[in-house]
Amino acid sequence: MKTITNKTITAQQLKALHATFRTLGMDDEARHGCVYSFTSGRTQSSKELTMEEARQLLDRLNPMDDKAKALQLKEARLVFRDIYRLSFLIPQLNQGFTSDSEEEYQMNVAKLNLWARKYTKSRKDVTRMALWELQETKKQLEAFMRREERKTKK
Repeated sequence: MKTITNKTITAQQLKALHATFRTLGMDDEARHGCVYSFTSGRTQSSKELTMEEARQLLDRLNPMDDKAKALQLKEARLVFRDIYRLSFLIPQLNQGFTSDSEEEYQMNVAKLNLWARKYTKSRKDVTRMALWELQETKKQLEAFMRREERKTKK
């Protein structure tokens, strides 16, 4: 299974990380020390961080308050609900199935998780995705639906 743990930091993450360092008033020496400490001595350079390390460091440097976390969780639930509804329109997922009981719901979510581990960029269960990953997955499903609609019109 592919993972994002070994991919290098993205340009957007690097930009956000440097903006955070500036906001916190860190000079070059402090920034390098922070990265060195965070990576347990592996590197001093933020350019050598992995995507996951960059995400974790940004989360630590920019902690969310309880209200922001609650809003993000609420938004994630809404996006998950949209993804779940879309899954019933896609033949490879839950089309033709019902969600009348808790057992059927859990089975449909399990099929959705299996699909997500195989086909999404994050390669993990939908139920474990962060808000931004859920939003990307929703876009992916919507694009798939548009392609399917175009095929049926021909």
